Amino acid sequence: MLPEQEWQVAVRCCLRRVATWMTPSNWSRHDWMEEMYAEAEAAGWKAACEYTASQACTLFQFVYQHSLNACLQRYRQEWRYVLHCPHTLDVVEHPEADSADLYAAIDSLPESDRQLLHQLYWARFTETELAQQQGVSVQAISKRKRAALRKLRAMMR
Repeated sequence: MLPEQEWQVAVRCCLRRVATWMTPSNWSRHDWMEEMYAEAEAAGWKAACEYTASQACTLFQFVYQHSLNACLQRYRQEWRYVLHCPHTLDVVEHPEADSADLYAAIDSLPESDRQLLHQLYWARFTETELAQQQGVSVQAISKRKRAALRKLRAMMR
């Protein structure tokens, strides 16, 4: 098998694994797989160019792992975006509701809930960072966040 063909086989194997992952909610399945194909191809080509026979693994393994790592990094980046951007929150149940309604609902939350949502979604703190700041467990922060979002959903109905 030619080296060019071997790296392409590794990329295809990587993409089969990536296809089992859940598609981020702000992407269509088709568009997401095209994005992953581009990531895997670019990383696979770069890895194939950097590979030397003296390495402790085969070209296939080297390209597969680099392609998978690139896809995983992009996957995590996209899910962070979905989870931390206010416009991707699943709090507006009716399409006719607008952002003014959302901000009015947020303003009617208790100060502690408003502050928590602000830190998580606008200031982009992670739950772990907030837990360390406040001296509580990550589970406590997560529980407070879910409760605040439930209140918002109820207000938006």
